[in-house]
Amino acid sequence: MKSYHLFLMTGLMLLSACAKQSVKGQFKAKLIDSFCVFNIVQIENAKGSVKGMNWTNSAGTQYKNVFTVQNFCDFNAAGIQEGETFTAELIEDATNQACAVCYGYMETPPLQLSIRVIQ
Repeated sequence: MKSYHLFLMTGLMLLSACAKQSVKGQFKAKLIDSFCVFNIVQIENAKGSVKGMNWTNSAGTQYKNVFTVQNFCDFNAAGIQEGETFTAELIEDATNQACAVCYGYMETPPLQLSIRVIQ
């Protein structure tokens, strides 16, 4: 009986740890390019420790203060369209990414961040 309680408590602690998402800061951003699960976001106005990177793709196009969205299922569910500006917050842990994806590829910045869209 004791091992059952220990197992149950361990499971509950793991579930609660997975559900927590630490917020690092809010920022205003713009979706500048998107294809399938690949989303490039440009940070326009950041508060706190939110930082993107300057990046040049293989075609020579330069981007300032950008990142790739790591939690693509959550982000795509928010319905943000290319060119739209939105407010988001940076989170430490993304939920498991279990959504339908297409087969495709788009070159993206190496910096990947998980975000939650606020509006």
